[in-house]
Amino acid sequence: MSVLLTLTALAGLSACTPADKPLTALRVVDGQPVLVVAECAVFTATRIAVFNEGTPTGKWAIEREGTEELAAVTLLQPPPGWKVAEQSLVALEPDTLYAVTAYGSQNDAAPIDFTLGEVTRLGPDQVLVNDGGTKRKAITETAFRDRAKKAC
Repeated sequence: MSVLLTLTALAGLSACTPADKPLTALRVVDGQPVLVVAECAVFTATRIAVFNEGTPTGKWAIEREGTEELAAVTLLQPPPGWKVAEQSLVALEPDTLYAVTAYGSQNDAAPIDFTLGEVTRLGPDQVLVNDGGTKRKAITETAFRDRAKKAC
């Protein structure tokens, strides 16, 4: 009986974790991947990280120091008001699989898996978004903004 109660309690705890929100997307600006961030009442990014999916040591992470609103960040380049927390990843390779995610104090954004090639092939009004788990798809930035608004 106590095992059943313990399992029930653990299941209840995991159900309390809020789901990642669709509040980030990737686009290309001047040939560089840029993370678009839709901050709102339930999400303010406090940390952004890019991981090399193939090696646990390949990581670039930044942390918020200031209070400036964040709308976008060019990957591997900290914006004003942010500091580099980790920089074992210094360049993005064309055929390597990466993941980028933004962490918040209340919620986290859904991580986006990507390759540099996928991002640089996006059209002028397209962004790459998480489409569930490790799936991703290109949509218009307007569609992304609509999804983000509903998630907020």
